[in-house]
Amino acid sequence: MKTRIFITVVLLLLVIGGASSQNAGAPATNDEPVKIFATPETHSLVDSWISEYRKSNAGFNCELSSVGLAEIGSKVSDEGSLGFVMQQPGTSMSAESMWLMTLGREVIVAVYNEENPSASGISENGLSAKGLAAMVDSKTSPEGEPVNLYVLDDAEVKSSVPKFLETDAAKIAGQKVLSKEEFLAAIQKDKHAVGFCSLSTILDATEQAFAEKVKLLPIDRNENGRLDYNEKFYANPEQFERSVWIGKYPRTLVHSIYAIAPAFPENSELSDFLSWVTTSGQTAVVQNGYTELVYGEMQSNLEKLVPPVLLAEAQIDESTRSSVLLWVVLVAAALALLFAVVVYTGRKRRAKAPLLNKATLIKLLNEEALTFPKGLYFDKSHTWVFMEKSGRVRLGIDDFISNVTGEYTRVIMKSPGEKVKRMEPLVTLIRKGKQITLNSPVSGTIKEINESLVADPFTINDAPYGEGWVYKIEPSNWLREIQFFTMGNHYREWISSEFTRLKDFLACSLNIMNMEDGKLAFQEGGELMLHPLKDLDPKVWEDFQNYFINTADMY
Repeated sequence: MKTRIFITVVLLLLVIGGASSQNAGAPATNDEPVKIFATPETHSLVDSWISEYRKSNAGFNCELSSVGLAEIGSKVSDEGSLGFVMQQPGTSMSAESMWLMTLGREVIVAVYNEENPSASGISENGLSAKGLAAMVDSKTSPEGEPVNLYVLDDAEVKSSVPKFLETDAAKIAGQKVLSKEEFLAAIQKDKHAVGFCSLSTILDATEQAFAEKVKLLPIDRNENGRLDYNEKFYANPEQFERSVWIGKYPRTLVHSIYAIAPAFPENSELSDFLSWVTTSGQTAVVQNGYTELVYGEMQSNLEKLVPPVLLAEAQIDESTRSSVLLWVVLVAAALALLFAVVVYTGRKRRAKAPLLNKATLIKLLNEEALTFPKGLYFDKSHTWVFMEKSGRVRLGIDDFISNVTGEYTRVIMKSPGEKVKRMEPLVTLIRKGKQITLNSPVSGTIKEINESLVADPFTINDAPYGEGWVYKIEPSNWLREIQFFTMGNHYREWISSEFTRLKDFLACSLNIMNMEDGKLAFQEGGELMLHPLKDLDPKVWEDFQNYFINTADMY
């Protein structure tokens, strides 16, 4: 029976295809040039792209115009147009409604001479934004050594550095402002030199290394006075550029270059041009003083340029009404038969579908995806506790972990009456055989477990601070252990550092250069996808347990 239905459906679809081919007209041609708009800071780069591209594509017909950032959105308004912009500090191109693609960036860095008397302390501990600002003011290092400051004569450098340091722009403009050649020579000759420049200024493109005697000054982002392992990515250009891409470097110091369009560029001339810019055109990015895409970004861009399947709207005139009627009849018949197949072979899902919840509405994993309820204590084991009037502590799991791992399919809990100690294994969360174990934030005796989680572990994902609670515990050392907990803004600040640590873990564990697993965790621009661990290999889950969960109390 199934075979007959299948054959019938195939024959109907073949008839439909034949009918449509009889009415297919010749493709429309358009000799109009494609319109390309560039903001002033990207105009020179875009012009060089077009010139180089035409050497191998002489028929590329386009018009390049320079427009301001405020008006480029209105200029790029149809499928035959394309725009190029540079992201400004404090703005987010991802908030725009237009289609966009990253094609390069200008990265602003702090550098120093490797023979600097404070080199050892700088390389081990880095400097926070406040520490750098203090150095600019005092002209001395934290160790008391004299510092000679230099600034590259570049608009992006002179605008970004004051914002990052939260200082007066005049203080930066008042330093020794030098050309690229003068700046590099000054840093190499002066052992007391510290400077601000673009990354391309100190890169030896042929050797893929930093210029001789020049080192990047590491940024202590969490301002804890030391470089944590997730902040140690300044050793070589490849490692640094990849870290910039995934968002570990301060965004205030990164100016991304985007191509923008009203929607996916269906115009083949534009999509072919963008494919070339993503690959061969990266040479011009470097030549114009910017930082090229890392390999993973190139692969992501090329995948992004594969056209989506779109439904074409047909214009119906008097001569085609009969064909349209035939289409309707045949499609209806085919759909009816397909429905019969589905009914015949389908089966009811045993697991009930969860109600619409936050996770189905959010595609990215960031602070906006999380909830920060008031009145709860949070622990670095990614658990929360709440002291009830009865004196028992209600305990659950924060939604950071559930948004990282995805929906749980099983939960292993301890039994009522068992005793637990702080920082000892408490609950195991399982997703399709892959699991993680979280430690207890408190010591005491388990008085009650949430039995509903046995049948529906998804409740932990759906309502982590409500019906998804896990235990009720009678605490034995509450007054001492409460000192380890955080609330409100302190918890939010810690979660912010956990996002940085998570990105670093995923970048190292997945080997982003491959991108096969990396594209499951990271979106373009280094943003984390929701549930990045969801479909990853069990080995990644093991690493997550050992190198992320088990080390959380160190941060």
